[in-house]
Amino acid sequence: MFCLNGINFVHIKQNGMFMVVTSRYNISPSDSLQVLMRLVSIIRDFCGVMSEESIRKNFILVYEIIDEMIDFGYPQSITTDSIRPYIVNEANLVQ
Repeated sequence: MFCLNGINFVHIKQNGMFMVVTSRYNISPSDSLQVLMRLVSIIRDFCGVMSEESIRKNFILVYEIIDEMIDFGYPQSITTDSIRPYIVNEANLVQ
């Protein structure tokens, strides 16, 4: 976590990829980390594995998950069961 030119950055590293939250406001770092960890968990639930190739092949699905999780910059539904009814795309599994 760090602040640069008035922008707060919170990140985690999973499988060699960085997941980042940025904000111009003073937000809770623990809430940001929780949202990032839940995002990784939900992507794993839908795609089977969290990797660069999986994100590339399922970009539309990942975008749809993020869209359902976060509305107007605020986390809404951060569980797999609450998001599943609203996701219409199928995952392309990576071997």
